[in-house]
Amino acid sequence: MDFPLYLAMVFTISLSGVLSPGPLFAATLSEGLKNPFSGFKISAGHAIVEIPLIISLYFAGFHVTENLKAVIALVGGLFLLYLSYEEFKSKTDSERKVRGTMTGIILTALNPYFIMWWLTVGFSLISLSYEFGSIGLVLFVLVHESADFGWLGFVSFASHRLSKYAGLKRKLEIFSASIFAIFGVYFVTNSVLYFIS
Repeated sequence: MDFPLYLAMVFTISLSGVLSPGPLFAATLSEGLKNPFSGFKISAGHAIVEIPLIISLYFAGFHVTENLKAVIALVGGLFLLYLSYEEFKSKTDSERKVRGTMTGIILTALNPYFIMWWLTVGFSLISLSYEFGSIGLVLFVLVHESADFGWLGFVSFASHRLSKYAGLKRKLEIFSASIFAIFGVYFVTNSVLYFIS
């Protein structure tokens, strides 16, 4: 495969995953109301978890048991429900316990579908980088992370701008809280069903 074509494919597939509404999007939308640069901090936390996983997949593969995925789903779902509760209460900056880079770390590490994406789609993309050597891995990481930083940076900036309009800030808080709640219930339900089946 042509190297520029490979990088274009990595960016396109990475961006399609990033654009899907999920916990990181909701967190960025929420934190962007107060800090227009929060998307970059959340992306940094996301990268702290993601880059070691990419390197592990590249060199040795990565095996996750179904039991571990179910536990991650349960803990992650409960954490998302907590964030939803906090958001509905509209906590202030000083009262909110989890923000910025730590938000990115926790929401990434506790998202079972993040792991599943890397074990399937992500691993396929990494495998294609082998023919380009170590430079393929380096540029793969840079291109993939640029999609994360670019999109989440844009979301936090747009959220901050929109928060200036009267009444819209609370609607954005409720919207992000709803996303947290939906994914939280979904993760917890799947985990419980797995353990009782």
